[in-house]
Amino acid sequence: MKAFIYDMDGVIADTEPVHLRAEQRVLQKMGVEGVTLEFLMRYQGMTDLMMFEDMKKLFGFHHSAEQAAKAKVYLFNKIIHEQHVTPIAGSLELIRATNELRQSQGLKTAIASSSSDDFIAFVVDDLGIRDHFDLLMSGTNLPESKPNPAIYLQTAAYLRVDPRDCVVVEDAANGARAAKAAGMTCIGFNSPHSPNQDLSVCDMLVDRLEEIDLSAF
Repeated sequence: MKAFIYDMDGVIADTEPVHLRAEQRVLQKMGVEGVTLEFLMRYQGMTDLMMFEDMKKLFGFHHSAEQAAKAKVYLFNKIIHEQHVTPIAGSLELIRATNELRQSQGLKTAIASSSSDDFIAFVVDDLGIRDHFDLLMSGTNLPESKPNPAIYLQTAAYLRVDPRDCVVVEDAANGARAAKAAGMTCIGFNSPHSPNQDLSVCDMLVDRLEEIDLSAF
């Protein structure tokens, strides 16, 4: 293992419920009623724009996907900035452990998230962990979203590490598929905040982040 890469929402920060609430409210404002949280969970790991592009095909709302994505980001940021970020149990301890390996053995560390640059920065600053990472990568800057492997391949390229030497921790099916398509080892995290995710492509599964043994890689 030469690099350890974190997904952010649902792995580091407990933000998935806020994403889902914001998406529901935006759809309701556009006249789309009855969309369940279970339905929305299939989009976990994707960028907002690509999610709403798909939903526009399904529901045919009049607003553009870009308008819907902007409305969701505005609402999400309004909700999340009114409170501090809640870390996922065990995430800060794991981040400190990989940072120790970063300092002692030259391990590269990164966040590869479908969230925006601004929101990634907000999370790492609020949790006080910005200096624990070599790279903060946002999928909003790329033409394809997870499950496309672009974000993970780009992260490996920036870190100058072979994808085969990267270990990823993901809680979403789309993210896990992206990591495996990039040729990386993927730890699937059965997060209680991201239920009903198919993580069968992962190399190993954990129910708690504390179960991850970095020496195994």
